[in-house]
Amino acid sequence: MINYLNSIFEEIKDLRVLIVGETIVDEFVDVSYEGQSMKSFCPVFKLESGKTVQQGGAQAIANHLYDFVKEVKVITNTNNEIVKTRYVDVGDKKKHVEINKFDIKDFKDVKVNTADYDVVIVADFGHGFCDKLEITDGFHLMCQTNSNNFGFNRISKWKNKKKRSACIDLREASLQVNEKIENPSPEDILKIFNYELNCDNLFITTGKAGSTFTNGKAVETHPSFKTQVIDTIGAGDTFFAFACIMSHLNKEKQNLYLPSLAASLSTTWLCNEKSVTKKLLLDHAAKYL
Repeated sequence: MINYLNSIFEEIKDLRVLIVGETIVDEFVDVSYEGQSMKSFCPVFKLESGKTVQQGGAQAIANHLYDFVKEVKVITNTNNEIVKTRYVDVGDKKKHVEINKFDIKDFKDVKVNTADYDVVIVADFGHGFCDKLEITDGFHLMCQTNSNNFGFNRISKWKNKKKRSACIDLREASLQVNEKIENPSPEDILKIFNYELNCDNLFITTGKAGSTFTNGKAVETHPSFKTQVIDTIGAGDTFFAFACIMSHLNKEKQNLYLPSLAASLSTTWLCNEKSVTKKLLLDHAAKYL
């Protein structure tokens, strides 16, 4: 598979990529658990000195692609309007609580002609930046469901736009078809593909079970790579970045190997503290030979 990866790298090296979507600031604050308050019955933590700040969302997607293509341009919010602060135990690295800050007023109108780029990626995290986006057909879309917009940021809101590809997880797929799906069959995958998605290719991530791809005809699956997981935050965004690239190449098969490998690699560090590079990816692939 090393030769296969190098052949893909050669095919995509001259691509011009545009990424549109929200950049999310991820903060990780070190704390230590001190016990439970006897008066209010809530956990008590001691604030430690460590704090890490990272760029997530659209900017993280861009960071993963810089080493692989000729040009990456990002259209995003710029003033830290979206901040997610996680208080993490210095001992076992367990996340105790997350506090979200959304200082969103009116994002500016954005107009994009997809013909100006080889690959246009839209990362809609449901915080409003993409709501005023005017874009021509032919882009790659992720429309994420999270705790802030659960059930309200469904990918079908983009049904009037023709997409090159769409990428969703299993929970988002279930919301899309109004049916809880746990172990999707090929028939389930085709049902999701044909329900208000309006895309050429569909990628569905299924957590530990791996991932699935369909073009509306064939259904391809790939198991997850077994690795020592540090953190899964951002792995879906990593998968999406490289799924868009594979959709652009329009391969008949092996559409899931590169996105799955990259997502697996990104779980070996905390959130977005690193970005995927050719060397890191090849070194990671070598472990599975």
